[in-house]
Amino acid sequence: MARYSGSGETGHHEVLTYRPRPLPPPHDDGFRRRLLVFMTIVLLSLGLLMGRTWHLQVIQGDHFMRLSEQNRLRSLRTQSLRGKILDRHGRVLADNRAAYTLMAVPADLPPREQLLPLLRRLNIDVDLATLLPRRRAALKPIPLQRDFPRDQVAYFAEHRMDFPGMFIEVEPLRTYPYGTVAAHVLGYLGEVSESQLQRRQGSGYYPGDLVGQAGLELAFESLLRGEPGARQVEVDALGRETQTLSARPATAGIDLVLTLDLSLQQLAERLLSGHRGSIVALDPRTGQILALASQPAFDPNVFVPRPSLATWRTLSTDPHFPLHNRATQGQYPPGSVFKIVTALAALADGVVTPQTTVCCPGHYEFGEHLFRDWKPSGHGCVQLRMALAQSCDVYFYHIGQLLGIDRIAHYAQAFGLGQPTGFPLILEKSGLVPSSAWKRRARGQPWYAGETLSVAIGQGYTMTTPLQVANMVATLANGGTLYKPSIVLRHARVLQPTPMDIPPTIAHQLRVPQHYMTAVQQGLWSVVNDPKGTGKMAHHPHIGIAGKTGTAQVVQQPEHDASPQRQAFLPEKYRHHAWFAAYAPYEAPRIAAVIMIEHAGKGGSQFAGYAKTLIEAYLQQSYPVAALPPPPTQVTR
Repeated sequence: MARYSGSGETGHHEVLTYRPRPLPPPHDDGFRRRLLVFMTIVLLSLGLLMGRTWHLQVIQGDHFMRLSEQNRLRSLRTQSLRGKILDRHGRVLADNRAAYTLMAVPADLPPREQLLPLLRRLNIDVDLATLLPRRRAALKPIPLQRDFPRDQVAYFAEHRMDFPGMFIEVEPLRTYPYGTVAAHVLGYLGEVSESQLQRRQGSGYYPGDLVGQAGLELAFESLLRGEPGARQVEVDALGRETQTLSARPATAGIDLVLTLDLSLQQLAERLLSGHRGSIVALDPRTGQILALASQPAFDPNVFVPRPSLATWRTLSTDPHFPLHNRATQGQYPPGSVFKIVTALAALADGVVTPQTTVCCPGHYEFGEHLFRDWKPSGHGCVQLRMALAQSCDVYFYHIGQLLGIDRIAHYAQAFGLGQPTGFPLILEKSGLVPSSAWKRRARGQPWYAGETLSVAIGQGYTMTTPLQVANMVATLANGGTLYKPSIVLRHARVLQPTPMDIPPTIAHQLRVPQHYMTAVQQGLWSVVNDPKGTGKMAHHPHIGIAGKTGTAQVVQQPEHDASPQRQAFLPEKYRHHAWFAAYAPYEAPRIAAVIMIEHAGKGGSQFAGYAKTLIEAYLQQSYPVAALPPPPTQVTR
């Protein structure tokens, strides 16, 4: 407090100074405790921070360094150019074309609520589940849409900054220049499935890769695929590529040169137009496939880059099974073409000679059963040559009874029936050659003698594929050498030395005296060239053609329903299959061909003209585009 005092003009002045009253001393113990707690908290926090920093930088430093590098660097694959597939004359059946693909790195994509509008802007309808792969593949690019339209590519390039985690890449896509031609042989590609990825672990396949799914594309996937390249690039925070750090070029796949003759293949498919069935042609000297056609067919281009849901539903639910390769997967009773086996077995085992005579009244009595001949009036008394020429059932009932089922089965297997031929296409069916042991094993029943008669003429339990029958006829034509059918002539790579043809593989050699082979060959010559032969529609004035007709019953039918005249009135699924097998030239065979028409409702003689057209075109290297030969009016076996 300050006080002032004074008097008058000359008064004495006095200044008093204010001195505050001292505060009472603080409570020292309480303050120190609070200060100690505060300092302890500060020190603990600092210690925890330093410990965490040490843990992150020292203990986990390498881990976070790798994550940083992954966010900054990307290893991208460069798709390899798939090997071409060519016919024996170098014409390209499967090629590659450049296409734009919209790719995405799942780890760089925005959240779902932001991603959906972006995809809609690009007119892309994609299952988002495909963008959420396992953690190990999150940084691996996957395709969002292949064959990206050019106008969308331009839009994407213009608005590139709006689409984080996505980029455009040019990659090769498969193309099949001839559409449906040889579709079942070539097969098609498709995106690798999860099960395929598991089976191919360690082979360099990733989600979204295109792999062979059928035909040669599947069977020779490892050769055709090539080796993908790689490049390491640097990206920004949004996953956009900024520069390429290193690159390793891709290695192209190996080309396949096939044994197929494109012109013959096209002719075979024209002959099959309007039918369901198969045509197989091969070289009896080597087993090389010259044509392998199956109808109805499909266009493998619809699988590039992937078929629409509607297209796939149409193909997979079609009652005529266009995806089914009838040449290698269709199993049918061989009908009378099987008489080649029965005849040779009877000769080789001494059951008959070429001069043995059997009289045919139009039926054959065995026990209490009456087995009918296809010709009700019978064929009269015939020997082997005319029995084959006229396809006399009674003759073969008789020698089949003498042979027994197990000897027939032995020679059928020697011809390659009842087992896969070894053809490289996947899913080849084995067919069935019945025997007494097979029936006990499969049916738990004994073999009945009457069943042998049906097998002797190619009915009963016997089942074959068109490829097996073609190989059987080729084996007879060349004198008894059963080759493993082949379809790849050579492997070729750019800059590789001149490739060598793949040599033929002998599967089996028939041990049958040559004069017996000749006797059966003469019978097949008469089928085509004798006036009474069932295959005279295949007769050619300048080319010696030998062949055998066949009619295969689909189901057992009463006699009045089994007649050719009644077949046209039956539901299609109950009508007979038709076979015709042939080879030429007779003196030095160069081609063996088999025609099989499903549910034709008539005998193989009706299609003998198809074989003549095919053989003539191949031997004379002249491939007509004219109409098919008209069927004869008379119905024969």
